[in-house]
Amino acid sequence: MKSKRHRAARTTPAASQSGGQEGGGEALQRGEKARREPVFPISRQEIIQRCRAKPHDMLCAGEALALMDLMIHFHLTIKKLHELTHVARSMIHDILCMEAVTTNDTVAKLGRPFGMQAIEFHLLGFFTLRAEVSP
Repeated sequence: MKSKRHRAARTTPAASQSGGQEGGGEALQRGEKARREPVFPISRQEIIQRCRAKPHDMLCAGEALALMDLMIHFHLTIKKLHELTHVARSMIHDILCMEAVTTNDTVAKLGRPFGMQAIEFHLLGFFTLRAEVSP
């Protein structure tokens, strides 16, 4: 009997926000999946530290941070970004871990779903880095 009392039903964030009502919120009632938030392999500070430790230009860190911000803003996981850009999931992961540097071709593919050309993505990376790290 004790084990039955302690079993907790799993709830989605929408269900817990709706006050525990049956059905789990409006979005889930319409048959939509709960939105999964992006998860990143390392923190923003670790990106900057790794870039400084490697012989990379700091722009690489800025582009990784900009990509992180875009993924957060548009609620994109690595898998979803891969589906939109056709950039390999392992490449996206490596960019976010500072294990790979981006080429112009990769930057162009990553910027396309957001309406950006490669130069705009590079500039976004530059300004993101300037906002994160004082010169």
